[in-house]
Amino acid sequence: MGIKEQVFKQSIEIYGKEAQSRQVMEECAELIQAVNKMLRYEDRPAEPEYYANLVEEIADVEIMLYQLKVMFNVSDDEVFKVKIQKAKREKERLKDYGKK
Repeated sequence: MGIKEQVFKQSIEIYGKEAQSRQVMEECAELIQAVNKMLRYEDRPAEPEYYANLVEEIADVEIMLYQLKVMFNVSDDEVFKVKIQKAKREKERLKDYGKK
């Protein structure tokens, strides 16, 4: 286990499952806002703070997703299997989309 995993597991131990679960929700909301700003101001590439904020919020959400998996005993393999299923389903949707 790397140092970052130890730090994030310690966050769960110190703050608790409920607080970290609520933090996940907050970080997801912040990512939504960052994505919205990227779309709203996409005609202004001179706004590097929007891009930097997007990167930061993606990192925050990825950290919190890691913590969710730890807190609720969800394995990377389980998540990967679902991603594969969803990718197959999306592939079919895309194939059908091209026929319309």
